[in-house]
Amino acid sequence: MLILVVDTAGADGGVLLARNESAAFNPDQTDVLAVHTLEPRKFSQQLILAINELLQENRLALADVDAFAVIAGPGSFTGLRVGLSAVKALAEITGKPIIALSRLAVLAAASETGCSPQVSDTAVHAVLDAGRGEFYHGVYRDSGCTRVSESLESLPALQSSVAGIPGRIAVFEPLVFETLHAALNSAPCRISSLSVREALPLALAAWKAKQFTGVAELDANYLRRMVPKLN
Repeated sequence: MLILVVDTAGADGGVLLARNESAAFNPDQTDVLAVHTLEPRKFSQQLILAINELLQENRLALADVDAFAVIAGPGSFTGLRVGLSAVKALAEITGKPIIALSRLAVLAAASETGCSPQVSDTAVHAVLDAGRGEFYHGVYRDSGCTRVSESLESLPALQSSVAGIPGRIAVFEPLVFETLHAALNSAPCRISSLSVREALPLALAAWKAKQFTGVAELDANYLRRMVPKLN
């Protein structure tokens, strides 16, 4: 199985190509063939070129890819549209399935290896900066594979949510770490990297479970929806 993973949700983007040919589809036997990073604010110019380069470097064609995984949000409005539009087009051209991933789920999954071990099936609170003094908050179990909830919350609401469901708090941005450290009187687990590499384990789990999204159904997970202005 050959999988292409696209991440344009954050400030830095990336594209990853990986192969798994184990009979039982063991994730530990996955080979990352290549990774290309995308420069901030240049996703639209670089994404398709990066995908072509990945395939050419490995002497592969687009038709060889078995599935396309993409971070569907939450994240940058413009960045998400670039990644989702590209994956939609590639899936339509090839007829291959799409795997849509939450960036909060990727953060929760990354905390399983990037933080101290915790009791099995304990919840993970994944928290990202949403701007405007608000936070994207996802509650997950099973190493990010099982979503309990996702929401956009103020700091007081986030404090209440975390107090109501015991578990690890995973963050990525320094500002979020500092804010929650002060507000919760305890240090969250800060993940040092939240890149396309961290998305690969969830993409493989979704492939194994056949959790696919159709081209027509693929949409950005903004959590904060744009509110139209009234004249």
